[in-house]
Amino acid sequence: MKREAVNVNAQNIQLNYNQRETVAGVTTEYPYSMHIADFKAGPIPWHWHEEIEFGYVLNGQIEITLANRTYIVQKNHGYFTNSNVLSRFSKATDTVLAHTHLFHPIFLSGHFKSIFETKYLDPVIHNKNIDALIFTGKTPNQQKILQKLRQASALQHQENVEFQTRNLFSELWLLLLEEIKEQPTHTVNFQNQERVQNMLTFIHAHYSEKLTLNDIAAAASVSTRECIRCFRNTIRQTPLEYVMEYRLNMAKRLLDDTEISITEVSYHCGFSSNAYFGKIFREKCGMTPLQYRNRNIDKRDVLN
Repeated sequence: MKREAVNVNAQNIQLNYNQRETVAGVTTEYPYSMHIADFKAGPIPWHWHEEIEFGYVLNGQIEITLANRTYIVQKNHGYFTNSNVLSRFSKATDTVLAHTHLFHPIFLSGHFKSIFETKYLDPVIHNKNIDALIFTGKTPNQQKILQKLRQASALQHQENVEFQTRNLFSELWLLLLEEIKEQPTHTVNFQNQERVQNMLTFIHAHYSEKLTLNDIAAAASVSTRECIRCFRNTIRQTPLEYVMEYRLNMAKRLLDDTEISITEVSYHCGFSSNAYFGKIFREKCGMTPLQYRNRNIDKRDVLN
């Protein structure tokens, strides 16, 4: 059986009931998937998922933004992001292509409380100061990691490679453990990140409703002042700036994927009036909602 890689972009990121990303292609039967990311539809917004992620940049440069810093990952370089790490991905050059390998910890551990989990996986997954690592190939160990990532991508074009894929990532995990000893870890304010994740969860569930700063702060049981501080220190936006950005992204998705009226899009995305929606959309996107929809219709007609 040959498993196809999943093409991912900002428009098809899916969130489950608790607002973690539901990773396409990862199943109970086979908890691994390779994704092809091109970022043509824009950045992949703030998200987190239980799956471990390794990536390799084939063309261009990716900007990875974490709660306390930003990395630029260049062509032929790779990265690792840990389980449940809050992150945002965007392109740092006009054209970007990357392969990302995502797998649930059980892919390597086999079952709950196995020696593979307790001895090899848990020390990394539960270390909140290990959120991400970048592999540039500057050391022999990093060169081996990059080689394994290239091998993993090539392997997915073949049939019946489930065992080989798991074995390869087991070897890669041992290389990662060595790399962690060499690369400095960063102190992460996990309380801030956890609070922001709770507030993002609330925003994603209620963005179509009228939201106040008090509502958002209450989702993490903090004061409005602490709410603003957490957002600014973690994702470099105020809560209400994030709400507006999220509403606009959801509006773009509806304009792209549905034929409902502009008024209905405005209503579904929490804007107080159609006129206000049009004003904000034009300010942030440089065109009206109708122009945005028509432009994308024109693009689809050209492709067809």
